Amino acid sequence: MRLRVRPWPIAITVEGLNIGRFVRQAGEKGLRLLSMRRLSSRRMTALVAEDDLPALQELALHGGWTLSAGRRHGAGRGAEWLKRRWLLAAAALCAGIALLAASRVMWRVEVAGGGAYDADIRAALTEMGVVPPMLRSRVEIGAIRDALEWRYPRIAWFEAGWRGTTLVVRAVEGVLPRADAQDGPCDIVAERDGVIHSIVTRAGTPVVKAGQIVRAGEVLIRGEERTGDGAVRPVAARGSVIARVWVGAAVSVPAVETVTSYTGRRQTVSTIRTPFFDLWKLPACDYAQFDTAVSQMPVGGIFLPLTLHTETRMEAEISRIRREMDALRAEASAAALQKLREKASAGESFIDIWGNCSMIEDEKVGAYAIGEKLVEIGLRAPASGMAAPAADASP
Repeated sequence: MRLRVRPWPIAITVEGLNIGRFVRQAGEKGLRLLSMRRLSSRRMTALVAEDDLPALQELALHGGWTLSAGRRHGAGRGAEWLKRRWLLAAAALCAGIALLAASRVMWRVEVAGGGAYDADIRAALTEMGVVPPMLRSRVEIGAIRDALEWRYPRIAWFEAGWRGTTLVVRAVEGVLPRADAQDGPCDIVAERDGVIHSIVTRAGTPVVKAGQIVRAGEVLIRGEERTGDGAVRPVAARGSVIARVWVGAAVSVPAVETVTSYTGRRQTVSTIRTPFFDLWKLPACDYAQFDTAVSQMPVGGIFLPLTLHTETRMEAEISRIRREMDALRAEASAAALQKLREKASAGESFIDIWGNCSMIEDEKVGAYAIGEKLVEIGLRAPASGMAAPAADASP
C-alpha cells in the first residue's frame, strides 16, 4: 500500500491504438482515472493522482501509448503557484499576521461631545495611562467611564467603546450646576420655558414626562429616591432633560429706496498739496448735490513731498422709488432667517423654521422667523421638598 503524500489531481492526455486496453490495465494496477473524456478513437484525457503519474507513464511506455502530463487541478494548482512564488506567499502570510496583531492594538483615541472639556479629557486619559498604541485588552472601558464621571460632575455621563481600533469616549452634556450650588441634595429645575422632548434620569425622581409643558423654575427631577422599605431619602438629582424651545427674530426693511443718479455734468479741480498746506485752495462746487472722486499723484519725489490732488465732482440727483413687493418680501425674509440663525449657539441647529411678512407703518415691510430647536434646559437648584412624581400621571 503506497502512502500518497501528493493527492492533487493532474491532467493527462493519452494517445495511441486501443485506448480501452490502457484504461483496463490501469484499473488492474489500481490506478484510478477520473473525469475521463474520449476525444477520438486514439486520444483521451483524464485526471489522475500525481503520485500515480509515474506508474501510468511506465504503463504507457511498455504498451506503446504516448502519455503527456498537463497542469495540476484544484489545490494542486494553488500549491504549484505557491511553490513558484513562495516569497510573495510568505510576505502575504506575514502581512496577515501583522494585520491580526494590529487589530488587537488601540491606535487612536477620539473624544466627542466634550465641548470645552475636550482637551482636558484627553489629558485625563493620558494620566490614566490610556495612550496609544497599547493593547486593547489592557484598556478597561468601565474603569475609564467611572473615573471620568467622577472627575467631571458637570457632564451628565460618559460613553466609551470601540470603533475598529479607535477608542471613542463620548461626553453627554446634562445638568450644569449653578455657580453657588452646594454639595448635597438638590433638584433639577427648568432653566427656560419649553415642551419636554426626552428625559433621562441618573439620580432622583422625574416629575415630568415627554410632551409636558414646563415653565422656567419648574422642578423636572426631584432630588429624592424611595428605598426598599418605602422611605424617602434625599439625593443630588442628576440627569439630562431635553426640551423643545422656540426662538424668534424680527426685522424691518424700508419699502422706499433712495437712488442716486448722475446728470452727466462734471467739474474737475486740482491743487498741489504739501504735508502742511495746499498751494492754492480748491474752488467751491456749483452743484447742489454731487459725488466726488479723488486721485492723488506724487510729483516731488522722496525728498520733496508734494502731491497733485485732483477732485472730479459729478452732479447727482437723489430720488426715492418704491421697491417691488416680491423682492422686498424675499429680502426681509432672508434677513429674518439670518438673524434667527445667529441666535443658535455652537452645536445647536433648528429642527423647524417658519415665518411671515407684512406691511407696517412708516413704509416698511416687517418679517419674522420662528425656529424650533432641542436644547438641554435642566439646571440644579436647592431641594424644594417631596412631591409625587408627575411622570405617572395621565396626559
